[in-house]
Amino acid sequence: MSHRELAEKIIEKIGGTSNINQSWHCITRLRFNVKDKDKVKLDEIKALDGVMGAQFQSGQFQVIIGSAVVKVYQEISDLTDGKLSSSETGSGNNAKGLDYIFDIISGIFTPILAAITGSGLLKGIMAILVFFNVLSGDSSTYIVLNAIADATFHFLPFLVAFSAANKFKTNTSIAVALAGVLMYPTFMANAAAGEITSLKFIGISIPMNSYASSVIPIILAVFLLSYVERYAKKIVPDALTIIFVPLISLLVTAPIMLAFIAPLGNMLGIYLEQFFTMLFNFAGPFAGALMGGLMPLIVITGMHYAFFPGTFASLDKFGYDIMLLPMNLVANLSQAGATLAVFFKTKDKKMKQVAFSAVIPAIFGITEPAIYGVTMKLKKPFYASMIGGAVGGAIFGTFAVKSFSFAVPGILAIPTYIEKGSNNFLFAIVGVLSSFAVAFIATFLLKFDIGDKETEVTEEVKTIIEKDEVSKILAPMTGVVKNLKDCSDETFSSGIVGKGIGVIPETGQVVAPFKGVVTMTTPTNHAIGVTSETGTEILIHIGLDTVSLNGEGFERLVNEGDSIEVGTPLLNFDLELIKSKGLDLFSPVIVTNTPIYLDVVSSVKPDEKMTASQEEILIVVN
Repeated sequence: MSHRELAEKIIEKIGGTSNINQSWHCITRLRFNVKDKDKVKLDEIKALDGVMGAQFQSGQFQVIIGSAVVKVYQEISDLTDGKLSSSETGSGNNAKGLDYIFDIISGIFTPILAAITGSGLLKGIMAILVFFNVLSGDSSTYIVLNAIADATFHFLPFLVAFSAANKFKTNTSIAVALAGVLMYPTFMANAAAGEITSLKFIGISIPMNSYASSVIPIILAVFLLSYVERYAKKIVPDALTIIFVPLISLLVTAPIMLAFIAPLGNMLGIYLEQFFTMLFNFAGPFAGALMGGLMPLIVITGMHYAFFPGTFASLDKFGYDIMLLPMNLVANLSQAGATLAVFFKTKDKKMKQVAFSAVIPAIFGITEPAIYGVTMKLKKPFYASMIGGAVGGAIFGTFAVKSFSFAVPGILAIPTYIEKGSNNFLFAIVGVLSSFAVAFIATFLLKFDIGDKETEVTEEVKTIIEKDEVSKILAPMTGVVKNLKDCSDETFSSGIVGKGIGVIPETGQVVAPFKGVVTMTTPTNHAIGVTSETGTEILIHIGLDTVSLNGEGFERLVNEGDSIEVGTPLLNFDLELIKSKGLDLFSPVIVTNTPIYLDVVSSVKPDEKMTASQEEILIVVN
């Protein structure tokens, strides 16, 4: 599937452009605010070739793509250009409480991370050049490079204003103008000199503070702007909107921002920075172990964005961060260590390929392929990575290891820990290597299914089967049974969609494997989803890449919501046509809600022939 085709399928299964309020992306994920989450076909999106996973998290719908996310997002952007809703103020979803806050912060910072991480990496390179005396800190070259690297952070309110305006769906030019008000030279000079502490404006006292590198003040200001502008549009006649709405927006928002919101935001940033500093001062090893170990879970849920304001406040006030960036670094390298161990330990060729392709991005700070494709899938390597992160975090916490610039927490970020006259860089190396090594060794020592043999039916499962505490799935097709891991499509073979088997069909009909209801159909009729009376969800996918036939050769005999009995015909398909198109007939039969069960085991051996609605093929252990 091309990037364009994948983008089209994702939009279609989200519910179309009419169901999308906003879209953006981070390093590995597409992120959406949707109007109605019930319209999102989650399981179908997970099953798409090129999608590593999908989830609702922190008020967003996230589709995990991996390294191709930028190309897929570009197609998403082209397809949705000018078609998304722009009439609503706010995040564009029904998120509440912490989810709403995480969604707001994520939606603001993710689009501007390129400038932030690029500038941070340049600062790291400069630190290396100065450390090895290749570049003098007093040279004109250094001054120019420092201006290039530091401009993003000094003028961060401008970037945040632009991104926040898009998030809150308000006028971007007025939002950037508000950032200009915060950074106005007169105010900045008064704040630096300290002689004039405040100015009077129509009886209101405006404190003279420096808001360079700050983020909370401008976020709160643009949030206020979104409501002021919306109200102004209601009271100003349409013919005068272009003149008076901007005027009202600036005259109302700017003074409130300067007098109340910005000082409050500045204070919040200072308190956040002081809290994390105090935490590590009083409980360094414990706090480091806790944060380093839990960081993968924090990142998966999107909660790490909540630490961004405190991180920037700390970088601005002290010039370093001791929490988010260092803890992310040890956690990411720990993921790399656990994934590398899986690469060496597994005998399964496909898992070995997945692990090898995931470990390299993880070393550079991009861990989603490692987490979703390897460690979390195998479970115990994920626990090993958390142990490694905890060890590295404890070392970082004990020695108060500092990061002096914002960069993607991977191996290229290590130069940002260089500080002349201290052992900070040495402790950073020790912590990172320890995290990597502990995760690597722990993964080797822990016993888990590494994919080199068939899943064994344990004594516990045998006992439950004997007690008949199971759901039995009959064959939906006549054909030859295959191991699911032998499927050439990694989406199915890796088990991301769920456990099951493969079938090479010998007849062109799919029938119901149990009594239940039809819960999912596709426009091209190449796949169908059914749910049993006991809640077992089955996806039956005819062939691989057969979606490319656009429905040719497929006939659907039922509709969503139809009740079915064992043997009810569901689909007809043309075997010879599929063969003539050069497509693979391997047809996955998947239990898509596998995680809610104790186990899903095959009751037939590979290469055995089965007859539709006659033989039992899968046992779902409750």
